[in-house]
Amino acid sequence: MFTKKEPDPKTPEVQQKNNQKYSKAQFAESRQFSRIEKDILAAVLLEQKTYTLQEAQEHILQFMNGEAQ
Repeated sequence: MFTKKEPDPKTPEVQQKNNQKYSKAQFAESRQFSRIEKDILAAVLLEQKTYTLQEAQEHILQFMNGEAQ
């Protein structure tokens, strides 16, 4: 009956959230990733560096594609 309104990706609030960077420890606590994805991130991310969600997802894909070949 009611539908959830999706946020407009062009709004500054959403763009700022997409550009936010997180540490390896924060990804480990995140509910956005599955247990397997968290394990991959724990293996490939550096402790002293921060990453955006997009960068983290790219690292997961690169790892999975590399293992499949």
